Amino acid sequence: MKAMDIIFPLLNWTQQYLSTQVAQSIRETVPDPRVLSDWQVSQIAQAVAYTVEEAARRERPRQRRREWMLTIVGLIAGALLSIPIGIWINSIT
Repeated sequence: MKAMDIIFPLLNWTQQYLSTQVAQSIRETVPDPRVLSDWQVSQIAQAVAYTVEEAARRERPRQRRREWMLTIVGLIAGALLSIPIGIWINSIT
């Protein structure tokens, strides 16, 4: 099984969930179907969900770089901190 076979249904589910939540929020805000029909509400919700998903997709590489940088900085800080502690423990014993 390829990674894309897992990722694309997940993205589709996420967009559907966002669309449903936005549609419910719009319908709660504008309950009168004469103002906005169900079709209009679903179209607005799909557009908002698509926009949110695209914004998140552009942010993912930046987030991964940030995670890698924090991991590397943490490893370096741990190594630099363990050297003085080791020297201190050696001097005690």
